[in-house]
Amino acid sequence: MHLITRLATVAAFAVLAGCASQSTVPAGPPGKHLVYRDNNGQVIRQFSYPDDAFCRRVEAMAGRSARCQAESATGMQARATLRYNPPGVLVEGHYADMARCRADTSSMSPGVQLVNPCTAP
Repeated sequence: MHLITRLATVAAFAVLAGCASQSTVPAGPPGKHLVYRDNNGQVIRQFSYPDDAFCRRVEAMAGRSARCQAESATGMQARATLRYNPPGVLVEGHYADMARCRADTSSMSPGVQLVNPCTAP
């Protein structure tokens, strides 16, 4: 399964879970940018969600390598726009490089649509 498929599935379940019940939001400063880091701490991708609550729901299921933060990560070399249905939310994805962007967006899970393919920022 491609990483973007897993990420999109996590986001979709997070949105559905958020609609079904109130979840506990992890402690930490507010932020709408879900930043993924590799084992060396380097930023590899970031998703910019509409608000902190949405980001926290996804973060809770995304794993240790992803954290919401207030500031957007720097140094991203590619971006793509995804639509999550439901709820019809557009999400901007930022990637370390064009190869990572293309690999992550090559296959979408059900309920996720690639709106704008990978481009340089």
